[in-house]
Amino acid sequence: MTHGKLQRSLANAVLLLTALMMVVPMLLVVNIALKSREEFLNYPLQPVGSPQWQNFTEVWKQAEMSTYFANSLIYAVAVPLITCLISGMAAYPIARNHFRGAGFIYLVFLSALFLPVALVPLFFIMKYLGFINTYYGYVLLMVGNSLSVAIFIFVAFVKGIPRELDDAAAIDGCGYFRFIFTVVLPLMKPSLATVAMLGAIGTWNDFINPYLFLSDREMRPLTAGLYLFFGQYSTDWTFLAAGIIVVVAPLFAVYVFLQKFIVSGVTSGAIKG
Repeated sequence: MTHGKLQRSLANAVLLLTALMMVVPMLLVVNIALKSREEFLNYPLQPVGSPQWQNFTEVWKQAEMSTYFANSLIYAVAVPLITCLISGMAAYPIARNHFRGAGFIYLVFLSALFLPVALVPLFFIMKYLGFINTYYGYVLLMVGNSLSVAIFIFVAFVKGIPRELDDAAAIDGCGYFRFIFTVVLPLMKPSLATVAMLGAIGTWNDFINPYLFLSDREMRPLTAGLYLFFGQYSTDWTFLAAGIIVVVAPLFAVYVFLQKFIVSGVTSGAIKG
């Protein structure tokens, strides 16, 4: 075996092992979710015999997940939309250096990627602004958490857009904001999908912030609802596994649908940056 073939074989073995480490736990959760409680206690690792689909409906009813699901849907849609709008409009003038200090502002956003979140000052700021226990307050909080990554991706993408388009639009009498919305943003579809998916994942999976800034149980997302359900049904692992699938399944479906755009957006941003 040549050196190149040996390297490819080792790389494939590592990739296969990594894939198994990710896929096997997911399959175990699905297997447990489809079992009855007695079947799980007697044969926890054996493949499911008769699928218990009613576990999902029971979890949905008993955990009152309709309210939590609606809240998560509101947050996971509003946060990416607002993030893409704000960061998309900000990335263009920063990438083109249309104002003095654009490079410094870009560095400030980049520095936020490496700084830890100061929860205590953030809590007092949210309380002072009246954002605690409000839908819009939590949405704005998550938008702020997503802006740094979004601007980093968008600026790298905009730098790859030819400046000749700017000149052609100016000659045709296209206004500044009209140029952003009709030319720049449509060209940024791959990166928009990437940022939207990252924002949706971060918002959907957020666990700490809802407990800190949403004291009303009726306003909390699915992750918080699943935690409350875990405290109530900590011994029924079939229901807990079904609850985990209910939380993960919508985001997984969206990711499968947007996977092509996400990969192309990350790749194009890396090349053009």
